[in-house]
Amino acid sequence: MIEVRTTHARYPVIFADDVADVARAVQDAAPKGRLLIFSDENVAGHYLSPLQDALEAAGRSVRRFVVAPGEASKSVERAAALWAEVFSGEVDRNDTVVALGGGVVGDLAGFIASTTMRGLAFVQVPTSMLAMSDAAIGGKTGINIAAGKNLVGAFHQPRAVIAWTNSLHTLPKRELSSGMAEVIKSALIDGQDSVDLFRKVAAKAMEGDTDAIRECARIGAGLKARIVSEDELEHGVRSYLNLGHTFAHAIEHASGYGSWTHGEAVAAGMVLAAEYSRDIGAADDSVVELVRDLVRAVGLPDTPPRMKLSDWVEPIFRDKKRAGDEVKLILLRGPGEVFGKATSFDVLSSWLEKNHAG
Repeated sequence: MIEVRTTHARYPVIFADDVADVARAVQDAAPKGRLLIFSDENVAGHYLSPLQDALEAAGRSVRRFVVAPGEASKSVERAAALWAEVFSGEVDRNDTVVALGGGVVGDLAGFIASTTMRGLAFVQVPTSMLAMSDAAIGGKTGINIAAGKNLVGAFHQPRAVIAWTNSLHTLPKRELSSGMAEVIKSALIDGQDSVDLFRKVAAKAMEGDTDAIRECARIGAGLKARIVSEDELEHGVRSYLNLGHTFAHAIEHASGYGSWTHGEAVAAGMVLAAEYSRDIGAADDSVVELVRDLVRAVGLPDTPPRMKLSDWVEPIFRDKKRAGDEVKLILLRGPGEVFGKATSFDVLSSWLEKNHAG
């Protein structure tokens, strides 16, 4: 078990293999009230009914809410429809929202939990590598608006994060690969030992080896828990978890949140961060090649799509890390040597135009 300790919360990150273990952990985290389980159509088809059956067999009242898979569900319209659905039945302050799914479900369900009756208890049951290793931990919730990704949201810490590891065996290989981007990010932030461990287990994890999959998830979850415990509200080192993400969000926005997965965009974004680090003299070619090798090892892209300069700059200009005419880029000197650098839009625009716009 991994523990997260913040000023406002203390909770475990648990790795559970089967439905009985998951149901017991949910019961422990939310011992009273109704359970409002949110999932998407893909995950629900495999895991929602078994979990509901196990919880109801233990005497719990369960309500279920299922959305379409993908970023399009993280919309104001979908949130409004879910609020209406929640209040169409019984709900009170003793109830708990349970997010069963990947990062999209966790963000959306967490946002519903944070805003319903000024805040319901919340439990994360991640079923994707991306969510287990990163997104489900730390209390960030949010929805997308036309201006960009996750621009409306709140910090709402869960009571527990219960990683359902066996669920990864039904995850499409592309989604498993996508989740590995966050594991790579965590390994780079953590240092050379984590990079070496990832190299050791990555191929086995992609082949479906349960122990290797759990090891990858632990690399991400352990790093995320330590950083969140130190900096819950992202005033300091938590911003390091955005390595590659400023560029990634621009890629996702330009591609319409569909043709590139989040992890694919993060992989390309980390390569761009390494290239920019090299070009300002903070790193050398070996760092760029290291990042390229790591993302290629799990089938992720090491080159961003060719985009118009405006497609790069406009989402970056609206980035949450913007301050005036600058944006804080998270850059990389080498494993374990991540740093933030305030960068002017003029300088960044010139670099993008020269290297990655067209």
